[in-house]
Amino acid sequence: MTVTDPVRLPHILLIDDDQKLTRLLSGFLQSQGFAVTVAHDGAQGLHCANDPSWDLIILDVMLPRIDGFQVLTQLRRHSKVPVLMLTGRGAEDDLVAGLEGGADEYVAKTASSRELVTRIRALLRRAVIAESEAPDSNNTLASDVSFGTLRIVPAARAVYVEGKQVPLTNVEYELLVSLARYPGQVRSREQLLKDIRNREFAAFDRSVDVHIASLRKKLGDDSRAGRFIRTIRAAGYLLIEQADAK
Repeated sequence: MTVTDPVRLPHILLIDDDQKLTRLLSGFLQSQGFAVTVAHDGAQGLHCANDPSWDLIILDVMLPRIDGFQVLTQLRRHSKVPVLMLTGRGAEDDLVAGLEGGADEYVAKTASSRELVTRIRALLRRAVIAESEAPDSNNTLASDVSFGTLRIVPAARAVYVEGKQVPLTNVEYELLVSLARYPGQVRSREQLLKDIRNREFAAFDRSVDVHIASLRKKLGDDSRAGRFIRTIRAAGYLLIEQADAK
């Protein structure tokens, strides 16, 4: 394990077994003003990740001893540290699994260094905003709302379908709330991402689609004929108004 211990720079834990990549990436991140600690397998990474001092964790999926999904699952039992999954596995099932497991971002190893740093900085900003935001921030609801059998309880950050609570990640909950604030109105991907991340996204960014797919699965929704969330082709998504929900 290699460690750079600065005077309070943002501290990133990089968990990846590709030693050449970690040397290059840690060097680049350090040049951009980050401190970097590197772990080369899942067990070592999980041990390091249990330290509460990290500002962000970059996590590979294909790791020796314990894979990245298992590391993420165990980490999320006690930590909300931002996690960016950096991996060569780009299948949608893998994206959904990572985001459902509590990852905040999922970036392919083919992404440019500039894009990676942009996403890291955005996640760090979002973590700071989440800590400082008052409960009545713009992306909240004033009171409980229902859409058919779907009920959102903002005071508890809880969501119920047919009376049963649905466990959502922070991003999934925020996406749902963003849609619920504009029932029956189409929200573009860019609008949704800006609501939940407080930053502009490139038009080709698909992370919102992956989060929506995960959210729909948890709500028991059907992407072809949704009870709650409807896809508007080439435009975005909308939450079906209560009177129309089945």
